[in-house]
Amino acid sequence: MITAKIINNIHIPDFDFANQLLEIAQKIMIPDMAQGIHKNRTIDNKRFPRLDPATIRQKRGRGKTLINTGKLVSAFTFKKRGKSKVIISLRADRKKIGGYLQIDGIRARTGRKHFNFFGISKKAERKAVKLMA
Repeated sequence: MITAKIINNIHIPDFDFANQLLEIAQKIMIPDMAQGIHKNRTIDNKRFPRLDPATIRQKRGRGKTLINTGKLVSAFTFKKRGKSKVIISLRADRKKIGGYLQIDGIRARTGRKHFNFFGISKKAERKAVKLMA
């Protein structure tokens, strides 16, 4: 018969991952989301829905992307929360439009159009894992 003794004084190092997560947010995730918006691509590398002709006219022909003033792309922020969490969000003045575009969607004749730009793409995820390794 095999006997095992359980020792309860296992030492787990007290890691502070927040600095690495801050670097991932600043150097990988936020640039990846901004690049996706510029390239008219969602975080899962699909094309954004086509803009309605009225929206394109309002943007004076710049109908390829969500960018009109550039305020949304430059509104990504990040902050450390404890030793193992970093929050990425939009500045308060752009949260409403960001939620409207991605979550609520824009009403169109063909249904709701969602612009999934906020999150982590597979490409950014691979870069983050490589950095952490």
